[in-house]
Amino acid sequence: MKKAFLICFVLLSFAPLNAFAQKVGGGDLTFTPKNAHSVVFSHQIHVTVKGLKCSGCHYQVFQMTKGSYKMDMSKMTKGDFCGKCHNGQKSFDVKDPKNCDKCHK
Repeated sequence: MKKAFLICFVLLSFAPLNAFAQKVGGGDLTFTPKNAHSVVFSHQIHVTVKGLKCSGCHYQVFQMTKGSYKMDMSKMTKGDFCGKCHNGQKSFDVKDPKNCDKCHK
């Protein structure tokens, strides 16, 4: 009984460390739009560096299923998808051509 308790204690002690070692969310996502350079979206930057919550985008802006939405710049410049935050107020504006290379690499 003491041995089982000790094993459980040791395993549970390291569980929080394991959680920090994992990737945030879905890791990096690469989008390959037609007639433009690829875009790499970093969950790490948005969640860890910028302090945003997953629910700020998921369920409100994006669905959780990959490919369940069709993004394009015309929708973003109207405030959909990334344009919801990248509007020049919350973050850099997707409408400004000077900002294209911030996403398209």
